[in-house]
Amino acid sequence: MTDHEGHAKMLLEGAANERKLKLKSSLKYQKQKVQNKMSKIAKLDENSVKVQEQAARVERIAQQFVDSIIAIIEAKKMEFFDDVKNKVKESLEHLGMKRREIEEQVKMHEVTIEQIETLLKRSTSAQIMQPNEFLDKIFQEKGDQEDADDRDGGGLSEFDFVKNEKLFDHVSDEQIGSLLFLTETKPQQSSAEGKGISEATVGLEAQITVITRNAKREQCHEERDYVGVEIRNRQGHDCTTKVQVQDNKDGTYKISYVAKETGTCQASVKVNGEHVRGSPFEVQVKPRQFRPVLSLEQEGSSAGKLRSPWGVAVNERNEIALTDAGNCRVQIFSSNGTHLKSFGRRGDKQGEFFAPYGIAFHNDNIIVTDCGNHRVQLLSGQGEFLGQFGGKGSLDYQLKSPHGLSIDSDGNIIVADLGNKLIKIFSNSGQFLHKIGTEGSLTKPIHCIQRDNFLIVSDNGDHCIKVFDKEGNFLYRFGKKGDGDGEFNEPRCLSVNKAGHLMVCDKENHRVQVFHLSGIFITKFETNNSKARDLNCPISTAVLDDGRIVVSDLENHRIQILE
Repeated sequence: MTDHEGHAKMLLEGAANERKLKLKSSLKYQKQKVQNKMSKIAKLDENSVKVQEQAARVERIAQQFVDSIIAIIEAKKMEFFDDVKNKVKESLEHLGMKRREIEEQVKMHEVTIEQIETLLKRSTSAQIMQPNEFLDKIFQEKGDQEDADDRDGGGLSEFDFVKNEKLFDHVSDEQIGSLLFLTETKPQQSSAEGKGISEATVGLEAQITVITRNAKREQCHEERDYVGVEIRNRQGHDCTTKVQVQDNKDGTYKISYVAKETGTCQASVKVNGEHVRGSPFEVQVKPRQFRPVLSLEQEGSSAGKLRSPWGVAVNERNEIALTDAGNCRVQIFSSNGTHLKSFGRRGDKQGEFFAPYGIAFHNDNIIVTDCGNHRVQLLSGQGEFLGQFGGKGSLDYQLKSPHGLSIDSDGNIIVADLGNKLIKIFSNSGQFLHKIGTEGSLTKPIHCIQRDNFLIVSDNGDHCIKVFDKEGNFLYRFGKKGDGDGEFNEPRCLSVNKAGHLMVCDKENHRVQVFHLSGIFITKFETNNSKARDLNCPISTAVLDDGRIVVSDLENHRIQILE
């Protein structure tokens, strides 16, 4: 081989190696491009799955929304059907009464016919012509005209269905919703902070702050973002009330909620349906401890002083109204204990009282059970007499020693008619509507409140709580006489706190007990011992906007506010 040939071969090898390097580089580049493309395909596949999941979620939410609308319409339909049934019942009762009246008249006419026939058969012409009151009455009746009611079958009251065309047109014209195209906010980059993601107290507001961020983890705000929270116990049941989300319009959201049971819960904080970073969070919910923060305890008869306070109520302005039973008057205080006004005195005239017990606000008016006068009085917020109903007796519209009262969701007045062993419900104008306990299911009803579709009664005679449906059907009871948790000794008035729990004044056990509406015991506060601040025969409770509890402390002649 010549030098020239060797040199040429070296040049060829060098060029080939150089090309191989370029090929290897190109191969690596192509593989990288394939990998990138495959990653994009995987991302597209992931996004395709996400789109399908979003579609399923959107359809699920839309279905739930439609189902809720249908449920509302079904409920309104059943309510209308109930109105029809009541109207039919009323009409049939009226027609039945008219029928019985006419049957009695028929019997009287038949007796008259028999008497006339006997007269015609046995009387001479001279006897028939003699003066006769019976004949005069018969001739007079012959000239009388029948009432229109008698001719048409007893005054038939006809009724028909009038369609709500406006509702139908509105439903026809409106869409059930619209598609919301989500924003650049990235839930996985968004965060949640605040005590509410780790701890809470039953009945008190807990807070969470959510910060929405984009892909670069920059705080961002989009009007179309949806921020929410679900807090559930180990069984998967919702364990909160009053969940609220406030959009601060700067990429931060304030979430507040009130826990209603103790234990470990899971808080799922989501943005646009997806968990934020770190969600779900484990939340430890502690029981609520109560302590007195304010006491109105000057015994006496001058304005602002108390003697055996019984009922308490709170209005929208956080004013506290109470029945100062020993002084036979009503007093009003601010939530910080300032005396605002007093009205009433002992007597039986309008605006006077003899043992005022139950009290409730209704709009701007005050309603009071005047136990010793066996009536309920309606007063303005300034104490002016507006009306009354009741009066001693056992008829439906009458009362005998009425004790507690409350207002239901329809604005009607629920009265514990202790002497008649009944709960009676009146319209806000005092018209009797219906009663509960007619089968002897109550012995000494002290107070009754409505919660959802239930009527809850404290029965002092049986030392328990009894629960009925709105139609008055007995459902269940809980509690018995004793001093253990969940037991009672003369239970008095009821109320529901911010956590949706039932508070029962357990008078002779000198405490207030707290329960789930199902009757499961939760906690208790303030027993009677040597401490001056403890309760001595608590009668009634009410709840201020901030969750503080107002308690009438009968034997200590004071009102306590617990925090």
